Amino acid sequence: MEKSKYTRVTEKNRRKIQEAFAELLAERGSLSNITVTDLAERAEITRGTFYNYYNNLYEVGAELQAELEKRLFSEYDNLATLEGIEQYIDEVFNFFEKQEGIYRELLASDASIDFLTQLENSMSQRVLSVLHKNGVTDKSAELELLFTTNGAIAIVRKHYRGEIRLSLDDIRDYLKAKIGWMFRKYVAQS
Repeated sequence: MEKSKYTRVTEKNRRKIQEAFAELLAERGSLSNITVTDLAERAEITRGTFYNYYNNLYEVGAELQAELEKRLFSEYDNLATLEGIEQYIDEVFNFFEKQEGIYRELLASDASIDFLTQLENSMSQRVLSVLHKNGVTDKSAELELLFTTNGAIAIVRKHYRGEIRLSLDDIRDYLKAKIGWMFRKYVAQS
C-alpha cells in the first residue's frame, strides 16, 4: 500500500475508533461499561483492526486526552499579554468547534470531569500568570479570575450536554470580554 494512502486509512480508522469511543462513553457513562467488541461494532471495524492501533480501551481515551492536552495546554506556556490570552481562548474554542463530534460526546459524559478540571486549571493559571507578570497580586483579582474561568468551563459542559442554548461562540466572546475587562481593571490599578 502506498504510504500516503496508508496514512489516510490509518487516520480514518483511528478517527472512527475515537468517535465510537466517545459515543459509547457518553451513552454508558463509564469506560468500565464498554468492551472492545462494542467499540469495534460501533466503529464498523473488526476487533483485529482495533488491536492494530490500540492495546486496550484505555489507550483510546489516553490518546484523545493527550491530543487535546498537547493542543491546548502546552502550546501557550509563555503568555504575557491580553492579546495572548485572547488568542489562547480562541484556540481552545476553535479546537472544540473543529472536533465537535468527539468532544461533544466526551464532554457530555461523566468521564470528562478530570479533563474539565485540568482545562479550568490551565486557563486560570495562564491568565493569572499574565496578571502577575503585570504586577497584579490582588486576591480579589484571583477570585474573580477563578469564578470567570471555572464558570466558563462549566457553561461549556452545559452547552455540550444540551442544557443551555448558548453557542460556543457566545461563551468564548463573553469569556474574552470578561477577562479583558478584568485585565484592564486590575492592571490599571497596579
